[in-house]
Amino acid sequence: MTRKKKTRKTGPLAAPKKSKEELKRSSPEPTKHKGKGKKPGSRFNVASGASKAPKAGSKAADDPRFGSKKPIQLVPANAPVTPATAQPRLDQATLEAELRSLENDPELQRLLAAIEDGEDLSASEEAYVDERTERFEQLAEQLGLTLDDDEDDDWEDSDV
Repeated sequence: MTRKKKTRKTGPLAAPKKSKEELKRSSPEPTKHKGKGKKPGSRFNVASGASKAPKAGSKAADDPRFGSKKPIQLVPANAPVTPATAQPRLDQATLEAELRSLENDPELQRLLAAIEDGEDLSASEEAYVDERTERFEQLAEQLGLTLDDDEDDDWEDSDV
């Protein structure tokens, strides 16, 4: 094994220390890294738009949003205007005649009387009664007639 013999010579054993002033001068100042993308904040921020040079005669400098600012017409101008209540005109005389024929139907009157008496009807007779009464209600509604089966007038008069 080799051994180094100690000597009394003073030689540089390490690099000499630099003074604080020297260290400050030699080291670069830390800088903020440049990030990618746009700066955070509102797209409507007027201060950021003021620093940029606006284009001459352009509205884009006023409003940073994308897209057209032209108003859009929702209803076409050449579309015919049709009222929502435009239905085929019903012939009042025809409706009234059909309503009278239902009121004077002898078969319907006989079946309704049988129902009131509590008799049982066959399936075809029940279907006939249902069909005729439903049609009667439709006609009365179209003609604007009110069908009040309740006797509300009796209890109003008894209060007096």
